[in-house]
Amino acid sequence: MKLVCLHDKAEIEAALRRDAEMHLYELGDLDDFFFSQTTWFGLDDRGTLRSIALLYTAVGAEQPVLVALAREGQTWGVTSLLERMRPVLPRKMYAHLAVGASRALEGMGFVVEAPTRHDRMILSDWSPLSAIDTARAVPLGPPDAREIEALFADAYPGNWFDPNMLETKTYFGVREDGVLAAVSGVHVVSRTTRVAAIGNVATRPALRGRGFGRIVVAATCRALRADVDHIGLNVEARSEAIRLYERLGFVRIASYEEMRVT
Repeated sequence: MKLVCLHDKAEIEAALRRDAEMHLYELGDLDDFFFSQTTWFGLDDRGTLRSIALLYTAVGAEQPVLVALAREGQTWGVTSLLERMRPVLPRKMYAHLAVGASRALEGMGFVVEAPTRHDRMILSDWSPLSAIDTARAVPLGPPDAREIEALFADAYPGNWFDPNMLETKTYFGVREDGVLAAVSGVHVVSRTTRVAAIGNVATRPALRGRGFGRIVVAATCRALRADVDHIGLNVEARSEAIRLYERLGFVRIASYEEMRVT
């Protein structure tokens, strides 16, 4: 098997669609909106791509993001791919990796901060979302960027938010007494590859427990329904938010690990 740099969207998409739910974010990054900020590598086994890794360098981001995922029990391909990628890996990055694959980076001399376990969840049942009254949800766009950033500073410190994502028309908020109380949007959405990943969901601490989070997430999902086949999200495995998403019709399909690497 050999390392190859990939440029053909169709070839990359075909490999990712072998497990579209696990590679939701990567499929979304094939969209023209994101693709110029991506570099793709694969493990070629006599003409068959066994594993794919994505290096994503967003404008304004602190460091590149490495994404190399597989379901539990299938980590060997990611490990083999990472070992061959050593000459092209950045010196500093944030990584989303198959469980246990970080050991390959440690074997190359990288320092891996304590990995945190996350769950990939996929929307499998629309009935809970359909029952939610979203009348209070209002669409948010580029003019609302500063208000959203202020909410994140209060409710989600350290969250990285790209204001350009407001152009996707998937962001919704609830206001209480004129103040933006909750927001929901996406990390990626592609109406070409028909996938979306919910993200940037937050409610001000003083206003939690009032159902605002479920309203804005429901509004985002409804806005996506006609345009995508798969809607998913990532959530820290120990987060109380998992119960919220389960009540909204999401189910866990796999775990992966996130970490800082130098």
